[in-house]
Amino acid sequence: MTGRYDDRLDPAHYASDEPVGAGPPSADYTGWVWIPERLFHRMQQLASGYELHILPGLDPYERNVLNRERTGTLIEELEFLARVVNDSALSKQIDVLRGAALPSARSPLNSAEFVIEGP
Repeated sequence: MTGRYDDRLDPAHYASDEPVGAGPPSADYTGWVWIPERLFHRMQQLASGYELHILPGLDPYERNVLNRERTGTLIEELEFLARVVNDSALSKQIDVLRGAALPSARSPLNSAEFVIEGP
């Protein structure tokens, strides 16, 4: 049975959204991923509802620079959301953001950073 809101689970529904970008500091955005703005907001709303710390506090319209420790916490929050969410469009974007953040969190450099910035 299909419902009135089923399109919210379809990634194509968000294809025309402005993107929120994430990746290592880079002048040309090398290695960055792009997440539809509404799905990024959905991640933040869920994270807020579960009283998580990093994700709800990010400003999707500004440049957020996370150090290695905060990036690790962001990954933990994303892994938690991945376990509790039953939304195929959102789950895919959670995985994308987590994958982009992993290299910064695993970097041997204490100065490793991860950036999230909006449109």
